[in-house]
Amino acid sequence: MFVPKRILPDEKRVPPVRRGALSIATRMHAATALAAICIPVFASPHALAASKPPLFLRSCTITPPEPSPVFSFPAASKPAAVSDDEDDDEDDESPHGFVSPGLGACVAVSGTVNAGLQRDSYKANALARATGLVPQGAISFPLSASFRIETGQTLSDGHYLASAFEFSIDTSSDGGSELTMSEASVTFGAFAFGLAGSRFDFWTGDDFAFIGRIPSRTVALIGYERQLTEQLSLSLSVEDTSADRRTVLPNRGNRVPDGVARLLYEQDGLTLHGAIAVRDVPGGGSGRVGRAAILGATWEKTLLDRPLTLTAQIAGAVDAAPYIGSRLDQRTAFSALTGDLTTRGWSGVVAIGREWTDEWSTNTYVSRYRLSIPTSSGLAGLIQIDRVAANLVWAPVDGLRIGLEGSIAWQKLDIAGNARAASLSGRQSSAQLFFERTF
Repeated sequence: MFVPKRILPDEKRVPPVRRGALSIATRMHAATALAAICIPVFASPHALAASKPPLFLRSCTITPPEPSPVFSFPAASKPAAVSDDEDDDEDDESPHGFVSPGLGACVAVSGTVNAGLQRDSYKANALARATGLVPQGAISFPLSASFRIETGQTLSDGHYLASAFEFSIDTSSDGGSELTMSEASVTFGAFAFGLAGSRFDFWTGDDFAFIGRIPSRTVALIGYERQLTEQLSLSLSVEDTSADRRTVLPNRGNRVPDGVARLLYEQDGLTLHGAIAVRDVPGGGSGRVGRAAILGATWEKTLLDRPLTLTAQIAGAVDAAPYIGSRLDQRTAFSALTGDLTTRGWSGVVAIGREWTDEWSTNTYVSRYRLSIPTSSGLAGLIQIDRVAANLVWAPVDGLRIGLEGSIAWQKLDIAGNARAASLSGRQSSAQLFFERTF
């Protein structure tokens, strides 16, 4: 007897499929699966590499790790946490760069272009004018540029490796140009090698166009720096000032590098800098030991909701003239000096910087430079330079500074039988409109 098949409610009804259509669908599915298996097996390595997504440069920031202090003390109460805006400002001070594929170091490239219109005038006495070497008042168009490449990375063993390479090009009024190497150094952990700024130096005057246009004093050094406490660090270095041909006094005979020791204290906007230098000065058949010391301080404070910076520095030297004075003072004094001279002198500076708005700021400094050249028969020469300078700077956007700066220097160079020194005596007044762009 015929019994009809019972269809349960949950059983799905599948519509009939033609035999031809089922065969084609099955074959297409099989072909797709076979291609997916065979292509990775038989494809060339170049084809597989091309199929990978491309690698791009990644942004980074060169931030050296904070060294562990030798002496640790119980943590004091910390001030209230800073706002996000303050954190951003601190991060902006670190060089921003890139990490390329396959390169573990962060590379930062920066530079500065400084151009201006400058007017110089000179007022000298009859004795200085009689030399015929006193320059006439003139208008010039100074132009300078600097280029810097620096890298930084933390190695697998925890040591920090960094390098810096910087040079500058200065164009004179007669159309000539001079290439100067400012830095070529390598830092590995606590050690530094190569060409760099002296660890003795403190105030550099880079906020002023007249000083900023002169390359900083560069020395060849081997240095070691260690953080003693969270605020205090010690730096020891051997330095050779002859690496800088612009501000070094020529000496005869063999020399050994100078020794420099520095203590640096930094906390809550206060920076204290103290350093001593010892150098061997050959001459007269027997060596002389030169020595120099410096003490500097910078205090940063917010006054009426705007930043205020005060800086003071005083330095003294015996047979170590390259360690005192600003770059402007050294350029003037050393152009009239010869090597192997016994010298004694000191220099001091007071500078004030004030930001009035986000775009407008002013800077002012007063300096004094004294260098005497004593002999067994008495005083053989004296160099005195008093200088005052001020500027007004407008920074409408980051990396752009437009300013007006003025400077007056009273110079007296009294060296017996030196016509060049006599021609530099008098009053020099300079005014400049400058344009500075950093990238």
